Amino acid sequence: MGGRETTERALAVHRLLNSQSPDPPRPLPHGRRFPLPDVHPPQADLVATLARRRSSYAYADRDLELTALSAWLRFSVGVQRFVPAFGVADYPLGMAPSAGGLDILRAYLVVRRAEQLDPGVYRYEAVSHELVELSDADPVPALEHVYLQPEFIPRAAVSLALTARLDVAFDKYPLRHYRTLHVDTGIAVQNLYLVGTALGLACCAVAGFDDAALGTLLGVTETEIPTMLFAAGHAAT
Repeated sequence: MGGRETTERALAVHRLLNSQSPDPPRPLPHGRRFPLPDVHPPQADLVATLARRRSSYAYADRDLELTALSAWLRFSVGVQRFVPAFGVADYPLGMAPSAGGLDILRAYLVVRRAEQLDPGVYRYEAVSHELVELSDADPVPALEHVYLQPEFIPRAAVSLALTARLDVAFDKYPLRHYRTLHVDTGIAVQNLYLVGTALGLACCAVAGFDDAALGTLLGVTETEIPTMLFAAGHAAT
């Protein structure tokens, strides 16, 4: 079975599980690019960070600083190192390991309140460590159709969405790898929790979302599926 056929079968399973089909995908636009500042890793003890890690529903209603956002992305879902692989001299390997080292996951940022960023939707480019603007529309009305727990919408400063690229996965692996996509997502989520905790952020992984609505908001490609939402912001005092 070829990669394309496997991808189609996995998409059929995913849509059946979600009891709906997403809206027709729109092409990824080439919007404004926002280079993120260079940052140092948070200085935190691993065991203490593990002990402090919580899922929080309480957020301060203020902007998330660009330096904190940059560090959170860089050290959770950014690039760890470059190695010769897959026929290229400098293939990027992420901070969050993935099956076979494949570049399967994408990270999107839905911004409500962030320093130096307008509300909207952005795609995180890990190699260049920058955000690409996908939409400058207020995301709150769309998020009302995305979150099954609407209390996150007015509270979290940002919502990070992870997606999995089925075409990349199934060019190498059989259909069974569909479940490994979610393992990769879980590893990235743990990184988001730990780095966020080390930075003093309030965080919560959210699996209760409408796949079709989120896919439409992000403008995912036809072979890309949402796998997790992650709310973040400053902790309420």
